[in-house]
Amino acid sequence: MLKPWWTDEELPKPTRDVARLKADMTAYGYCLVAEAFTPAQCAAVRARLAEQAAGEREQGHHRRSLVQDPGGVNQWVNMLLNKGEVFRTVLHHPSIGALAEHVLGKEYVLSDLAAHIARPGNSLLPLHTDQWWMPVPRMPKDDYVRAGDISRTTIVIGEPWASETPVNPPMVMNAMCMMSEFTEENGGTRLVPGSHLSGVQPNQEVPHTVPSVAAEGPAGTVVIWEGRTWHSAGENRSREDRYGLVSYYGAPQARQLANYTLGTKAHVLKDAIPELKKLLGFKVWHGYGQTGTHGTEYAIPADQLIGEMRPKGRA
Repeated sequence: MLKPWWTDEELPKPTRDVARLKADMTAYGYCLVAEAFTPAQCAAVRARLAEQAAGEREQGHHRRSLVQDPGGVNQWVNMLLNKGEVFRTVLHHPSIGALAEHVLGKEYVLSDLAAHIARPGNSLLPLHTDQWWMPVPRMPKDDYVRAGDISRTTIVIGEPWASETPVNPPMVMNAMCMMSEFTEENGGTRLVPGSHLSGVQPNQEVPHTVPSVAAEGPAGTVVIWEGRTWHSAGENRSREDRYGLVSYYGAPQARQLANYTLGTKAHVLKDAIPELKKLLGFKVWHGYGQTGTHGTEYAIPADQLIGEMRPKGRA
């Protein structure tokens, strides 16, 4: 195991200073937003999430992955957009938006809104990045892995040091909203500071082969990391469930993790404000995302589009 190449004093701390948050993101690949949500907001989210999770487990709808969670105790609750107004409120926090614009630019979309409930006795997960699918830069004379052939078995594994050759920019950003306290003991999200500049992917071994730090903070804190940062869910050694609400953002030309244009419930879309429709990917971006009617700001639903047509007078 390598020794840490940082001191605890220099690493990001929870703050509400947006300039500091941006500087931390640039230097370390992650930052911590302090007091983003009130205790009352966190309690409301936890209550609705616990209720939804129990219902999904009872009726067999819960997501379970023995690859991602060998112990089989964690629970992911997906497509939260359809499962309560209380979940949608996290999408418009100004600090999260400011960081998304800092990392991705003025235009970005929501890639996923889901929850991760880490229960006692869970497993430490492998380190990974959120944009493992990015093609690796190559010299013109060198062959490359075709974009459509990339998988977790074709990724380039290396060390977390800053690369001396070009690396890809971030294409996604993840915001883990702590709806309960995150600590070292209960397995707060683990991050490898500075790994976002390495241009490579981490070794998938568990225990990890490189040091990392746990994102810690009281309920209401948000830890945000960009798509190149090495991270994983930690091992919950406490006696309490850990509740995290994940809002995951991507560049507007990238496919979303959740298919919101197909999966958003009609009543949610009917009441959606323009900012939410934009996040969901309904806003056309330089022609991408349109449904055959050019010049429109938002994609037009299929039931409002023309179909087969013939000139008048022809049967």
